[in-house]
Amino acid sequence: MTEIIKRISEVQAKKSLRSANEDRQYGQGAVPRYITAGSKIMDLFATYVEEEMTVPPKGGRGCRVQPEHIDLCFGKFYQAMREFMDEEKKGDEE
Repeated sequence: MTEIIKRISEVQAKKSLRSANEDRQYGQGAVPRYITAGSKIMDLFATYVEEEMTVPPKGGRGCRVQPEHIDLCFGKFYQAMREFMDEEKKGDEE
């Protein structure tokens, strides 16, 4: 199994969680679990960006990831996550 490296600090994780709901309380171990889950999502996004690159690394012109590549991938990734969340919400309401 691949080791998960924590990509965000506990301070940043708490800020992120508070941005969703300032009044929410988190039980013991929830913030570290959030950090691990968020790190996995970041790594998944990095893999997606790499998979979308059409020129291999060190393949010459067009091999460097540009801001536009990140923006394009993020738009698709975010939309897929939003659609998933919306479907989950619909299922809970039924």
